[in-house]
Amino acid sequence: MKLNALFPFVLLVAGYSAQAAENPRPTSAPVSHFQGTCESDPDGRKFAARACYTRDNPADAGYGAEYKRPACDKSVPVTPPQRQLMARTYVRAPDYMKGKLCRLTQIFVTEDNTEGPWGWGYWEGSDRPPGTGVFVAISGSELKKVASVAERENETVDLLLGVRGEKKKQARLVRLKPESARDPELAILGGLAHELGHALLADTNADGVDEHHPRREISGPPQSPCFEDAIIGTSWDADRFHHNMTRWVAFGDQGHNRPKNRELRFNLYRLRERAERGRFDRVNDLLERIYRGPEFVTVPAAIRPEEDFVETYKEKVLSDAAGQSVEFRFGRQKISVSARLKSDVVDKKVECLRALGLLTGQP
Repeated sequence: MKLNALFPFVLLVAGYSAQAAENPRPTSAPVSHFQGTCESDPDGRKFAARACYTRDNPADAGYGAEYKRPACDKSVPVTPPQRQLMARTYVRAPDYMKGKLCRLTQIFVTEDNTEGPWGWGYWEGSDRPPGTGVFVAISGSELKKVASVAERENETVDLLLGVRGEKKKQARLVRLKPESARDPELAILGGLAHELGHALLADTNADGVDEHHPRREISGPPQSPCFEDAIIGTSWDADRFHHNMTRWVAFGDQGHNRPKNRELRFNLYRLRERAERGRFDRVNDLLERIYRGPEFVTVPAAIRPEEDFVETYKEKVLSDAAGQSVEFRFGRQKISVSARLKSDVVDKKVECLRALGLLTGQP
């Protein structure tokens, strides 16, 4: 399956394979791959020291005896300024996130490809021996920017719509504007949390409640069935989701999913076509409905249930991060990440993260 380029990042986690079908289906909740003991790392240097560049694409990793783990590319060094920024970003993370980051099998940095910066979160299934790894990769270019969370969110919308280069200057999109000074560590933390969220989704098999989900061939039912109620039940067309379940999720791929709320439904490909013709009225209307509504924390969250789950985790991390509250402005409206997490719908999604053990730093 082709891996789409992305920013802010792609979800890439192990899917179903023929080898998995040869083994008995697991019936108990998955045992977390986030194992081991974390060393004290108050300045984040130990975390940053583990980072390395990689050229490997997990989509090409293979299965069984053909499987090849992502590995470091020693020909491209992570620079001291990049490590310093990663260390400061780690320090800002809430303890429950640090408890997962320090247990990653490896933290990678990727180089931009022809389509832009990209990263991924990857969980190693039993059909990819040894089947115990969990990895996160972030874009090297993001370790060079001085950006705010709002600017990163705007860039995400641009990439979803295919708005690049000169088109950015011409795009008449309503933009998020930061309420405080640029904070590169916080912006990077958001991207890192997104990728980690994808790995955590796989690690818990949160969306694998349905016994027909293809991932159930290699991973047992989640310890809590809350994904069905808190994510699907509140915001999504359940029939569409259950007839198109998958674990290969590329950035911007809706996978036939549609929000339950008709006012928030959209076809991303048609929006891209309108953007290509310079027509942003429908896009701006959608942005307003999402940012001013109580249901989805970001635009990517409204693309498909898995992204809804991951983006909720990301926003929870940003809300709990050390340093400052995350606020921005959309038009005349002031938006607080912490306040959005308290809406009845989103709060239910946050409680699902808690029920699955994602808000604790323990394995």
